[in-house]
Amino acid sequence: MGGGPIMIPIFICSIIALAVVMERVVSLRRGRVIRSELIEVIDAIKGPEDIQLIYNRCNMIKGPFSTIIKHTITNTHLSREEKVLDIQATGRQEARALERMLVVLEIITAITPLLGLLGTVLGMSQVFDVISEVGLGQTKAFSGGIAQALRTTIIGLGVAIPSLIAYSFFDRKVDNLVLEMEKHSMSLLNKIYSAESIDGPKNSSRE
Repeated sequence: MGGGPIMIPIFICSIIALAVVMERVVSLRRGRVIRSELIEVIDAIKGPEDIQLIYNRCNMIKGPFSTIIKHTITNTHLSREEKVLDIQATGRQEARALERMLVVLEIITAITPLLGLLGTVLGMSQVFDVISEVGLGQTKAFSGGIAQALRTTIIGLGVAIPSLIAYSFFDRKVDNLVLEMEKHSMSLLNKIYSAESIDGPKNSSRE
């Protein structure tokens, strides 16, 4: 392939990026993050009297979705507005957990073009050394060195661009998954607080 010693770290970065992409493809599958069993239980719940049912199911099915649901059904002494803020804060925490490997792609996206540029600079330095020895008349003596120097930049960009695309895709997917989990949690919250919402206006009218 050529390109000099700088090609070694670029090649390592490409292997790491591929491994992260494959791991995230598996880990961020919708069916794996947002378990259908929990959605079915949420749909089946009628009111606060069914909280224990969803709590037991969350203990059986671990994951970010069950964590957000647990925050929804615990500390029910809080007001609805406070619970909404609690759900959103938990969603942000779970988003960070789902994004834990994406920082690797972000780093690779940043460093591989720089490694390619470094390889090009080093290669051009060698080309100028050859020119100083044989002069400009021997084009074949340094044309191959120029091609080799530019190859590192091309390969570096070839690794960085797909890594950036993968990072953006997974980052957007995490946002969508968290929004969907929060949506189902808000649906559950509405069921839990429905009775309180109905009683609230009655109590205020009596006063």
